Amino acid sequence: MFFTECARLSERHPNLAAAFQKIDAQLHEMGTAEVIRVDDFASFLGIDPNQAAAVFEKLAQEKLLLAEEMVECGDCGMPVLRTDFEEVLEEEDEYRCTSCDRPFTDKLIRSITTYRSGEKWRKISIPIDRSGDPCLRETSSRSVPSNVTLDEEAFYTHFRLAEIFGVPKDALRKRLDRYREHNLNGWKENEDRRPREPRHLYRLKDIRGIIDELRASSQRPAK
Repeated sequence: MFFTECARLSERHPNLAAAFQKIDAQLHEMGTAEVIRVDDFASFLGIDPNQAAAVFEKLAQEKLLLAEEMVECGDCGMPVLRTDFEEVLEEEDEYRCTSCDRPFTDKLIRSITTYRSGEKWRKISIPIDRSGDPCLRETSSRSVPSNVTLDEEAFYTHFRLAEIFGVPKDALRKRLDRYREHNLNGWKENEDRRPREPRHLYRLKDIRGIIDELRASSQRPAK
């Protein structure tokens, strides 16, 4: 098997060995994993959905995969992270599907658990610049992953900054909310934002200290 975690777990759980083998081969072929739905994955590979669910849960425990709570549009199936959905609701009082533009309501949305590549995934990909920022480059920079650098003068959403610097989105948003209350510079309205994008943009050089402090606190061992 390509992933040592799959090989080790298949030995521990011989009743799931065939499922581990098929899933290992498919994950290897994919090269990366983003928004995997277990039922769809099981159907594609022709394995029992319950066995697939058990395999994915164990791979998440091994940190090969990361489980994420999402909600999906009941009309078109477009998924969104539950945390992102709740953050937009807090600011906008409404969330509209980015695919079919229908509003997410309690009756329309479905809660699902999806999986993506975790911290033990062998192939490390360059982060995708989903926000359209033109300043992503394959170089190095302080406090940024070794294959990424950001323009200190550019403005970014807190979603994007949290993704690149590896800090909790909600914690960063709350600190930046307080920053806006006491500072007139270093942020602006996101005038051209799409439906699910945050309302504000922040200039990196002005709020880097907040990010560095948050990174330090998140890496500090618990007492």
